Amino acid sequence: MIQRLQTVYLTLAALFCIVFLFVNSVEINDVYSSAIDHLPLLVLSVISALVAFADIFLFKNRPLQINVCRLNLLVVLAMIGVAFYLEFLDKDFSPWIGMVIPFLALALNLMALRGIRADHNLVRSMDRLR
Repeated sequence: MIQRLQTVYLTLAALFCIVFLFVNSVEINDVYSSAIDHLPLLVLSVISALVAFADIFLFKNRPLQINVCRLNLLVVLAMIGVAFYLEFLDKDFSPWIGMVIPFLALALNLMALRGIRADHNLVRSMDRLR
């Protein structure tokens, strides 16, 4: 069941979290920096990528996969919150194009969660028919 559409969504979400590490996303005092320069962003981005990759292989236990996907949503939301906090730190809000990447990862996680729930509901409905 690795060939599901959720696998593509989770893989892309993990890749976007990795790309977020290297793309300039935060502007502090007219200096653009990436997530590697800030420890909280680095940690959250790596954790989100690892959780998304691990979530791909939990397809045999869909309730656990749903919970892990929800956990990844919280990590991505925390990553967005920290990025915006760092952006607001210098009282000059001018986000760089890299700030879009966590939102793409968030959307992909939501689509994966929706697909996992649909699979779970389909299997449960088939169990009722037996």
